[in-house]
Amino acid sequence: MSQPSSPQGAGTESGHHDPHPFIGGRAAALRDLAAWRAGAPGAPRVTLVTGSPGSGRSRLLTGFLMLCAPDYRDRIDLTRLDPATVPPPLTAPAVPSATGRTPAQVLWLLADHYGIDAVRDTQVYEELGAGDTERAVVVADVDQAGPVRAGHGPERMARELLVPLGALGSVRLLADVSRETAALIGSALPAGTVRVIDLDTPEYADPDGLLLQTQAALDPAFGAPELPFTTHVEVRDALAGALAARATAGGAGGSRLIVQLAAQGWLLAPEPTPSPQHHVPSTLIGVLDLHARRLGVDPAVLRAVLAPLALAEGDGLPLHLWVPLASALAGRDMTAEISDGMLLAGPFIRPVGTESTSEADASAESGTLIALAHPALAEAIRAELPDLAAAHLSLATELLGRVPDQDWSRAEPYVRDAIVGHALGAGQLPRLLTDPSLMAYADPVVLRAAVEEVAADDAVAGQLPAAAHTYLTVAPLLTRTLAGPPLRARVLATAFDDDGLPEYAQALRSRPEFAVPDGRLASTPPPTVPHPQPMETQA
Repeated sequence: MSQPSSPQGAGTESGHHDPHPFIGGRAAALRDLAAWRAGAPGAPRVTLVTGSPGSGRSRLLTGFLMLCAPDYRDRIDLTRLDPATVPPPLTAPAVPSATGRTPAQVLWLLADHYGIDAVRDTQVYEELGAGDTERAVVVADVDQAGPVRAGHGPERMARELLVPLGALGSVRLLADVSRETAALIGSALPAGTVRVIDLDTPEYADPDGLLLQTQAALDPAFGAPELPFTTHVEVRDALAGALAARATAGGAGGSRLIVQLAAQGWLLAPEPTPSPQHHVPSTLIGVLDLHARRLGVDPAVLRAVLAPLALAEGDGLPLHLWVPLASALAGRDMTAEISDGMLLAGPFIRPVGTESTSEADASAESGTLIALAHPALAEAIRAELPDLAAAHLSLATELLGRVPDQDWSRAEPYVRDAIVGHALGAGQLPRLLTDPSLMAYADPVVLRAAVEEVAADDAVAGQLPAAAHTYLTVAPLLTRTLAGPPLRARVLATAFDDDGLPEYAQALRSRPEFAVPDGRLASTPPPTVPHPQPMETQA
């Protein structure tokens, strides 16, 4: 194939038409998505985009939504695209992200988007299903759903949100899901309701688009540095062709992520001329191992450096915790490997902002957060760990040791929230739930989700202490409000009294920062509940 004059090239899948300027291909998938948005005859109301990790599901969805949103659509010369890949100029769909959220949170994002005035989940569904107006909803990143990584977030999102939405005749639903979640949704909805776009199948394969993406990643015309193997056209094309071919080895669609990460590794730590025969990986772990070997480092060291990021909870890991958590996992001091290893780890990490400080928690600290370059990379690293539960236990133990005098009011936000997820992953959460102070200080959405995971597992539900069951009774109120730890403590203290657990109530009342009066909460007005908002609602 000749070198393209732009990242998207020309005439790949669609003959004389240009491919999508952001995606660089995927015409077959875009045609089905455009038909879904248009409500074309024979197009099912529910479309699910799936494929192996790194196959480009999120990129496809992003490119499609560019054609749906007027602000982006106006920047694209639609006359150069295959008309069948361009959706009609309708109102942009609602696009809530499932990342880190519960089904109820996503549902209330939809209620907010559509201006639905309701107080219960059932009322939101009723309003979404009422009338003749069709509503288009796109739920992205379902495989990242849930406030705790060790929970069943994607499965819950499918059962509690996507299936009910898909059952509403007035809703056209599009979601980015794993193959297992696609099967779950497809089996729960009537036949003919669901279309699955599996990017790993020959029907949706896009080898030309993958090659174009690879060429562009190595081309100085599109931002790559000028190096011997990027400025020499024949060498660059040979390397791009070998990388694209190897990235396709795991499935018909090919892994866009392998292409991206392998290219970043070459560009950040270049060698005179990478050999296509010996320097082209076919798996994500292969990308890591190859990069380490090229730098003369044991691949196990790179995996150990990245492991705490693969296990991190929330939006990312605070930078200052990287070394201690990596050391806890490795069982030795990792300071030197991380301090001197940015060239080693650089292609695979990204900054994700700063740890937020909430108005409700004046003690919160802020700092730089880092994360792995892609969730699929984190998944691949976790799969390589010999004992995932033991890894979570190591992290939970390290975080617990970073709580000054076991005083949760002095613990930084990541410590007190992430320890919940790691304790759940280690199978040790019930041991933390005898501390009422943690219940007052931990993020109630995170803690509620974790406790519900244990309560739903018949094999371990009996291990929950009585205080945890009390917590679940008041958790809906705690997750609906923006109240800080003092008011959470007052709610919990009253609930403990009602459930015959006065020692827990007194433990909270005795803390000077709470200053809880020895009496009932009935005399204290509840906080104002902002509405609507993407928070859990009372069942």
